[in-house]
Amino acid sequence: MGDLINPTILIPLIPLVTTLFIFTLLVSFNRTLNRLTKPVTVLLALSILSSALISSIDYFQKIEKELVLSEFLKFFEETNLVIHLNLVNEKIIIFFSLIMVSIIGLSFYKLPRKQGYVSLMITLGLISSAVIISILLIDVSALI
Repeated sequence: MGDLINPTILIPLIPLVTTLFIFTLLVSFNRTLNRLTKPVTVLLALSILSSALISSIDYFQKIEKELVLSEFLKFFEETNLVIHLNLVNEKIIIFFSLIMVSIIGLSFYKLPRKQGYVSLMITLGLISSAVIISILLIDVSALI
């Protein structure tokens, strides 16, 4: 099986798990969490930046490989989903992550932090995780 937890699998999972954690807290403690906009923003930005950091480490080490998800996650046992990790995908993930962190930062400073701000951060976290997953599942270098 190789690595128990491959860092490549953590790239899309960190923002997804963080977003789901924030969503769970929002459902449980709606009034309190809507007042805690700064910690929610920082937590989400750090999760996206950590994904970009893992991707940049893979990029600078020039790691290019393909991972079959059924080898690591039992949920994908009957599918042929393959994560394509190559230099082009890593550049795109790094660039996209920096754009998403910039959008989150601009949202924090420009938008009023009233009702719905935490929901916006949850939506941005889900969008960033979905885009990172789609980038990893598509072999972009073969398209170019």
